[in-house]
Amino acid sequence: MNKIINKINTVAMYIASMSVIIILLISSIDYNCFHREFYMQEYERLNTAQELGVTQKDLNLATDVLLDYLEDHRHDIKVKITIQGQLQDAFNVKEEAHMEDVKRLYHFALVIRNIAFVMFGISVILLAVRLKKSAWTELSISYMKTTLIFVIFFALLVTWVYVDFDAFWIMFHKILFRNDLWLLDPAKDFMVNLFPDAFFAKLVKNIAIFFIVGILGLFVASYAYLHHRLKMFQKEEDMHEIK
Repeated sequence: MNKIINKINTVAMYIASMSVIIILLISSIDYNCFHREFYMQEYERLNTAQELGVTQKDLNLATDVLLDYLEDHRHDIKVKITIQGQLQDAFNVKEEAHMEDVKRLYHFALVIRNIAFVMFGISVILLAVRLKKSAWTELSISYMKTTLIFVIFFALLVTWVYVDFDAFWIMFHKILFRNDLWLLDPAKDFMVNLFPDAFFAKLVKNIAIFFIVGILGLFVASYAYLHHRLKMFQKEEDMHEIK
């Protein structure tokens, strides 16, 4: 019976640890993808308005429409802007269909994050009941172990992104999308020019930095907590020997 209980505790600890990592990853994606100031900075860096022949106002409008659509603040991405002196729809039918896929994927990620929050809460409550005062100690240990394993995988992924971003980006789309709507034509599709590879490379970099800072910050906090608990334990042992 004790073996079963110990296994349940171990599973709960690693579920809690993985849940934290999932929450941090999806939150990193969510924050950076909807950080509108980043878009403005990149448009300026890449000289996007001039390259596309649009005003900054129309560029911002098209961006707001896309982000508002993904966040469910509007039902479509239909908007007219002036491109090279001609008033026209910013996005065509193919781009609309692709954005429907992106929106479904984004909201699915949010569902996964919500599930991770619930799983983390359940696991922590279970461990607090079973382990009482040692719950946070065990959680800190399991989180540090999980993080070390995940960082190795993530480091390999970051290396791939750095060495060949195009190959990574293509594989990313092939895994997440079941159609070829993401294969946009620069001669026909405004969106692919609005967000070139250089834009997405910087976005992915920001997501990775945000995520790594989060998981390593918690790693350091876990280590500090364990170090504190060890000092407290040693102090208690010393007091016991004196008595």
